[in-house]
Amino acid sequence: MASRPPPPCCPEGAEPLLVMTDYTPSGEIVSIGQLPVYVARPPAKADRGMVMFTDMFGVNTGRHKQLCDQLARQGYLVACPDLFVEHPYLSSPPAFGFSLCCITEALCKYMCGRFDKNTRDHHAWDVGLRAKVMDTLLPWMKDQGSREFASVGFCWGAYGAMKCAAFPEFKCCTVFHPSVDGFCKSTGEDDLKICREVRCPILVVATSMEKDAWKPGGAAQRSCEEAVPGQVTWKFEEKQSHGYMTRGDVKKDPLTLAAVNSGVEDILSMQRTCMRQ
Repeated sequence: MASRPPPPCCPEGAEPLLVMTDYTPSGEIVSIGQLPVYVARPPAKADRGMVMFTDMFGVNTGRHKQLCDQLARQGYLVACPDLFVEHPYLSSPPAFGFSLCCITEALCKYMCGRFDKNTRDHHAWDVGLRAKVMDTLLPWMKDQGSREFASVGFCWGAYGAMKCAAFPEFKCCTVFHPSVDGFCKSTGEDDLKICREVRCPILVVATSMEKDAWKPGGAAQRSCEEAVPGQVTWKFEEKQSHGYMTRGDVKKDPLTLAAVNSGVEDILSMQRTCMRQ
């Protein structure tokens, strides 16, 4: 198989775009003000909520909705906002993998600096992301009965999940194959400063494709441990590619299927440990 370019925030060799064509979501898209949100509800009313931040391809790709549904069945109100509805990174994502048009568009935007500008002008925390999450989404979730929150993020979404971890409403944070350093490169922020601002237990699952600073024992882990000593866990999925949780092909690789299932259990284990049951 020919190699495909990863998203600009991801390392070379990362998993390509994936659209699930054989899964029927059980949740629904809810409009909260101007913000579309995929909402998966638990079997019974619950006071625990989970905010999921997608990779840069968005909630309608990969297994984001499937993960939301799985977690909701365990007793959580799961909300996954569509943060790219107004300012997407790709205007015409293909049905599966990368089309020639998608590759051309991605390379053009990257070379012209439009990826960085989009991130800096529309997706940075203080520019717009904080208001969407803290001022729009969380009040709605509280109206639905949620009283405690957890954040989950994949790739690009690790940035938002870790930003949430600085707020007292959030009791834990779990991120997979984080692209926080790549995101911060676009916005001019310090990724290690975000680590030092974490105020709740955090689990980070890295792959061998992450920069050394974001692998176990690296500067990111040390910075988090400065912030919340004894409440930081860093795991290493050495055999998986960056993006495996949302975009890895579980049908072709049983190791990826096992890693995804382990990741779901990691999320739930964090919630069970840190949130009221």
